[in-house]
Amino acid sequence: MGTVDLGDDGIRRFVVRHYRYDPARRERRHVVVAAFDNRREFNACLASVDAEIRNRRAAGEQVDGMEHASGIVREPGDDQLAANGHTLRRAMEHGVGPHLWLDEMELPRNMALFSSDDGSGPGWLSRVGRLIRRWRAGRL
Repeated sequence: MGTVDLGDDGIRRFVVRHYRYDPARRERRHVVVAAFDNRREFNACLASVDAEIRNRRAAGEQVDGMEHASGIVREPGDDQLAANGHTLRRAMEHGVGPHLWLDEMELPRNMALFSSDDGSGPGWLSRVGRLIRRWRAGRL
């Protein structure tokens, strides 16, 4: 099977994971088994990990009930977008306004950034209140 580097953020990666107990970290977690560049090899590896778990259960080994195989697809650029989102979140947690980086950073798809007006007009909260009142009155 042709595996690819999990850290290569320039390509689409199909990642097979095994949810199990990790003795090094003393916790249950998703442990990466392999990453592939095509779905066929990904499905074959996922099926083999799943079969291995089922065989161990059938053989009478003590297998954690939550142990399972799963997979995710990581699109090109996902790692960089996640790093951008992490940086912006940490900056805001420390009281730093993110406006300095917004032109340079793209946000991940699961993140949005809202800001209020600069004080020259009514704020967003009053605009939302007006929209809700218009909607309730049936004028929207």
